[in-house]
Amino acid sequence: MRRGIGIYSYNQIKNTTPVGHIGALVVGLFYCAWGLARLSITIETRRAEVRAFGSADPHVAAFIGACGLLAIGAFVGHVGVIYYSRKISAWILRNRSKR
Repeated sequence: MRRGIGIYSYNQIKNTTPVGHIGALVVGLFYCAWGLARLSITIETRRAEVRAFGSADPHVAAFIGACGLLAIGAFVGHVGVIYYSRKISAWILRNRSKR
């Protein structure tokens, strides 16, 4: 049986093109960047509240939202990362064996 990519089996991923893997990488990076931006804004807001008031609100929903975006980005992008890391490692091994 052929191996799949990440949490997807071979039958689930067999019709995905290399362009689809690039799309997964781009979308995953977008969500990760959005999650990191939200996390940065939330942390900076807490720091400003501590400076102004001596303590900060918990901002639990903001932290959950930012971590959720990071998780979505990792879930979407992992397929492209695994696919291209396999391609690059196979290319490196092929070039090494020719020397």
